[in-house]
Amino acid sequence: MLKKTVIFPLLLAASSVHAALPPQYQNAEDLEVMVSYVQQHPEVISRLESIDFKSYTVYFGKGCKAVFGRKKSRLPDSLKPPGPAEPLEFRETICPAGGE
Repeated sequence: MLKKTVIFPLLLAASSVHAALPPQYQNAEDLEVMVSYVQQHPEVISRLESIDFKSYTVYFGKGCKAVFGRKKSRLPDSLKPPGPAEPLEFRETICPAGGE
């Protein structure tokens, strides 16, 4: 009986753990999305200043930025299967007046 008491909670805990991509793979995928955007937009690549990985933002021109974010899952968090984070997607470009 003691074995069942110990093993059952361990199995429950193991099933609730979400698998994620190791950081080097997740970062590589995220960087690929942002670099691909830069390469597809001549006005961005010609005036590229920096790529901020913490905020998922590409800075270019005079104060312009392209903002990225995680795709929204259709499932609530409680029903998401284990796996990597949702992929990045382009959200918006923000340029102050005269920044382009």
